[in-house]
Amino acid sequence: MNKFYYALYDLANSAYTSIIITFVFSAYFATQIVGDAQLGASYWQWTAGLCSLAIAFSSPFLGSRADNISNGKINYLKKFTYLCIVSTCLFWFAKPDTKYIFYTLLIFFISNYFYEIALMFYNSLLKKCSNKKDVGKISGFGFALGYIGSVPILLLVLYVFVLPENNFLGLSKNEYENIRFVPFVVSIWFFIFALPMIQNFSKKNLENKLINEKVNLKKIIEIVWKNKFTNAGKFLVARMIYADALIVLTAGGGVYASGVFDYTTKDLLSLAIFGNIVAFVGVIIGGYLNDKFNSKKIIIFCIVALIFSVIYISLIAQTKEQFFYSVMFVSLFIGSIQSASRVLMTKLLDNKNLGKGFGLFSFSGRATSFAGPMLVGTTTYFFSQRVGLLSVSILFVLGFLLMLNVKNV
Repeated sequence: MNKFYYALYDLANSAYTSIIITFVFSAYFATQIVGDAQLGASYWQWTAGLCSLAIAFSSPFLGSRADNISNGKINYLKKFTYLCIVSTCLFWFAKPDTKYIFYTLLIFFISNYFYEIALMFYNSLLKKCSNKKDVGKISGFGFALGYIGSVPILLLVLYVFVLPENNFLGLSKNEYENIRFVPFVVSIWFFIFALPMIQNFSKKNLENKLINEKVNLKKIIEIVWKNKFTNAGKFLVARMIYADALIVLTAGGGVYASGVFDYTTKDLLSLAIFGNIVAFVGVIIGGYLNDKFNSKKIIIFCIVALIFSVIYISLIAQTKEQFFYSVMFVSLFIGSIQSASRVLMTKLLDNKNLGKGFGLFSFSGRATSFAGPMLVGTTTYFFSQRVGLLSVSILFVLGFLLMLNVKNV
């Protein structure tokens, strides 16, 4: 049951990424609170970049601390999950007025920070419920459940809160109360499906040694550097670059769709539903290929596919239909590369370094991730959203070249 409970957490947190970060609330912020899709996209990306810096420089130390206390990783997972759930509810007060720009960005910063730190501890527990033969399948199943499981909540949001002129709660469309209430739905969903893992893993003494040492910076550094870059270090540097590009795609996808292709909230939810279904298929296939071949090959293949996708969307796609089908293609790979990255990091770490290692994993995904959103936000501000998206391909190319130096495990 541990494997199933583990996967349920992916189902739980997927509502936050799909609805808050990517499709619904980010687009609402740009078009209704800021009132300018291009400017709103820049603000959103800049805030994502600043949040990434905070995550990057705190995660290795939090991970190291969790390694040194009994059940540290699951206890920290519980605390940061609940903090994310509570802070997400505060989006309700983000009214469609420019006076609420700073407030909305502040709540986005806080809730996203809690979300990412909780995710770090969740990733570090993969090795506790898998083995070398099935780690790819377990990781893939978690991502797959997250993608396909998001469809019901997306349908709920679409048909209960977005489309009806009069909803059963009497929420006003004029003040966008129907959209502002959606974060409550996300929080409830997150809590319900995160609870089984949190309760089950808390009862099991997964890490029964209470070391209670101080955070040792030398031990953290030794994971990536021992007179030269370790294999884990080489991988983390490569991931540092291509993760920047992934952050831009996930955090800015909805804003790009609404700004360039005039996608409405209804359009965005439809895009999210079909994208999650396609991603489900992609990540299931990717999970099996992870165990059959190796994670490095999966990551490189996905990067190449995403490079061509970004170029097509930014330079060639002109209609809603072309954009829709290109996003479906992207969906095949974006979950698979995340799952393969988690698997590769798990294989590179021993049990005593899981917290520190995934703290660095989070660091690598965030240390320079201000660069991706800042790059896109700035090029969007001075040129256009298309030019902003095109700049993402540079990060993918650099990540591809660096992955070539990582040894297979």
